Amino acid sequence: MNVHGMFTLKNYKKRKKIEDDVLKIYRKVSPSHRNITDSQSKDQFFNQRITLFKTLGLPLSFFKNKKVLEIGGGTGEKALFYAFYGADVTIVEPNEKSCLIAKKIFSQTKLTKKLTVINKSLFDIDLSIIKKFDIVAAEGVLHHTFHPTESLELILKNMISNQIILIAIGESHGMLKRDLQKMAAKKLGKSDPEKIYYYVKKLFPEHLLRATKYDLRNENQVIYDNYINPQDETSNLRDICNAFFKNKISYLSSYPKLDLFYITNPWGQHREDHFNYKFYQNYYQILEKIWMTCGEENISNDLQSFDLKKIIRKANTDSKKLLALKQKIRTNNFTENDLKIIKYGYMGIGLHYFLGMKDNNDVKEFTSLLKHYKKTEF
Repeated sequence: MNVHGMFTLKNYKKRKKIEDDVLKIYRKVSPSHRNITDSQSKDQFFNQRITLFKTLGLPLSFFKNKKVLEIGGGTGEKALFYAFYGADVTIVEPNEKSCLIAKKIFSQTKLTKKLTVINKSLFDIDLSIIKKFDIVAAEGVLHHTFHPTESLELILKNMISNQIILIAIGESHGMLKRDLQKMAAKKLGKSDPEKIYYYVKKLFPEHLLRATKYDLRNENQVIYDNYINPQDETSNLRDICNAFFKNKISYLSSYPKLDLFYITNPWGQHREDHFNYKFYQNYYQILEKIWMTCGEENISNDLQSFDLKKIIRKANTDSKKLLALKQKIRTNNFTENDLKIIKYGYMGIGLHYFLGMKDNNDVKEFTSLLKHYKKTEF
């Protein structure tokens, strides 16, 4: 038996087990819900979304009269944002409690007709539905699924020309410090949820304070979603890029940026797509180390002077420290003093955002377009 042609029966059972375990957590504590009935929280949430799309270079006017498919739509706050800017939104969400909250949020606005809810997981829907939408979004969901990059490919291979995709996914280098926090808490707590909760609050209060302040979630949500959650598997940049590149998705933008700051060749010249990891490998390996160590000691100050050699030396040194700590935690051979490097400062990059577009490889369509232009009089 294959699920969408990618999963064997054995993997199907594993996938269902993981999905059920994650849903148990999410039914207990919703990972996505923000109290946007409070006007201040709503303004902050909407302003964060506006900043995100400015950073990605996607104007908010894009959403007007568009159809958005949000996979893992949670409790509907992001869907409400898209609807507010004129989109019709369909949420695919396996948690029935979250679906009810999403419907309630929309029912309190004049945008109720702009929301459709499908109470299923990504793996249980007919993926041909993807072709009906202008943009497909999956934010903060793929790393909680069985084999995140395979889940990503399920979406990508069902896209059609000129569709836009937006994902936010845990990338293994940017998330390393947070992964080390989680590993340490699980080792100390012997994988017991209550003990993990205790050690996270004891060891990482600075990070929790920052997370609740800027992510608009409470401590329960952050701890259950990021530390107790039985499935939180990051993917490396190479595998993410390869999934996009193999499925002919062109890079539009990302956060953090993948662009090279010194590229100045004319627009008319060919530029290798940024999802071609192999082509940019040497450059990306430097980026990955910077993502691993960002926020560590004085690296932010180094960026002000922009001494590139110094930044790279610092990233190399600190990445070795983090990897050494990872080995200590893995072998349960660490002390609380060893954890200083992951207790203070900014803990790397929470989610990596990637925006891409399915390439138009329809030769017939292109030929037809050329004929149209030849007939047009100027």
